[in-house]
Amino acid sequence: MKTDWLQDAVQSALDAGATYAEALFRRDRSEMLQLRKTDISALESSDEAGIALRVFSGGAWGSAAVSSWEPGRPDALASAAIASASQLAKLRTQDIDLSSREQAGRQAWESPMETDPFAVSIEEKIDVLRGLTEKALSISQIPFAVANLFFRRMESELVTSRDAVLRQRSTFTYPNFAVTAFHQRLRRMDTRSSSLEAQAAGWEIVNASLESDLETSMQEALKLQTADPVARDSYDLVVHPTLLWDLLFDTLLPHLDPRTVLALDGNRPGDQWIDINNLANITVGSELLTLRADSSLPRGLASCGWDDTGRPSPSGTIVDAGRVVRLPFDETLPRLAGFETLGFTRTGMWNIPVAAAMPNIVMNAGTGGTVTELAANVDNGLLVKGRSRVMMNPAKTLFRVRPQMAWMIRGGEVAEPVRGVEIETSVEQFWKALDMLSSDNERITAGDLFPGRSSALWEVPFSVSVPAAVFRRIPVYTAQEAG
Repeated sequence: MKTDWLQDAVQSALDAGATYAEALFRRDRSEMLQLRKTDISALESSDEAGIALRVFSGGAWGSAAVSSWEPGRPDALASAAIASASQLAKLRTQDIDLSSREQAGRQAWESPMETDPFAVSIEEKIDVLRGLTEKALSISQIPFAVANLFFRRMESELVTSRDAVLRQRSTFTYPNFAVTAFHQRLRRMDTRSSSLEAQAAGWEIVNASLESDLETSMQEALKLQTADPVARDSYDLVVHPTLLWDLLFDTLLPHLDPRTVLALDGNRPGDQWIDINNLANITVGSELLTLRADSSLPRGLASCGWDDTGRPSPSGTIVDAGRVVRLPFDETLPRLAGFETLGFTRTGMWNIPVAAAMPNIVMNAGTGGTVTELAANVDNGLLVKGRSRVMMNPAKTLFRVRPQMAWMIRGGEVAEPVRGVEIETSVEQFWKALDMLSSDNERITAGDLFPGRSSALWEVPFSVSVPAAVFRRIPVYTAQEAG
């Protein structure tokens, strides 16, 4: 998009009476390939772009958006945004604080990458996927394999009435696979998928560890075939980071959405675990639980130079020793008196208004060493590993998850694998049972490239960085008994 068009839109808004204006051009490009066995089952791509003009006029924020393929006149977009602000001003007015926004200059930021995945040929991409599925299918006990490649690029240019021009580009790459083993005599089917998750990086991560990851996944799926079911009990759990990041993402972080805390998310009143009345005093985890926002996290999906309103990328503690000390926020939300906030505003698409977004979240590590060293502190427990679907109740206070792999721990030693492990407990009980953390050498960074949650906080991808951890006395069921 031409910078002068965006500048004209901003100036038109000022000429029409706006106190402040910002025009955001956004282009989203994606590509997806899938092989089921050795056949191409999906090959899709998309490319969308548009402009959103946001204004502060008459004490309220207003916005309007238009496709960049047919943008029309800048002054027409400005008129629509001003009209939007006028309508909202009838409902509520507020002050504006521009002190944290960049001004007077042209700057650019780009996520680091070595090879542009969009420049790699489709033929090469298919060859990579076919190499994975063919290797898996060469084992007779593995009758099915699927392999995928996902790529996404988000490009933006923000022009503001503070004379700032900010350009950003983020490139995301996500290769994955799943293999299914089948035991003819026992009539058992077990699936394992890759541990590599989406990262802000280029084609270079595709071949980095896929083959060794595939070998590990195949061996684990085959071992699971002859494993005995787990006995129902309460266990000490050593949670591998390939599972822990997803549990943090799905069970705890939704409660840190300011709209939920303020009862503005449309859910039934009174369903919040964390609300405006208990926010200052509630404990959400053990004293070992400290979470930090880090928008400069290497390969983090929410890493950026600025948010989508021109504020420098934020950092700060969200949860300190189990207590909530700060929430992601934006200026359109009612203020939380006496409580710190972290301004981070983004948009999921060009035609969706900017709103408070979740930054990358980093969970502090401990001194527990490796996963094996954590297990040495467990007499009767389980080592659980691998992302799986997390089932939540409507209030998101209870959860159920079935890890992809689990091994018994006896007397501090990791022993045989077991089947049918299903963890079912409350979010509060789980995070307050956190008792040990591994050192940083077990840490992984992972994120959901297409989050698709109902909350606006999840419309833009972000990453979670976690170590391994020990949780004490967590209820575990066999898959058939959990309910």
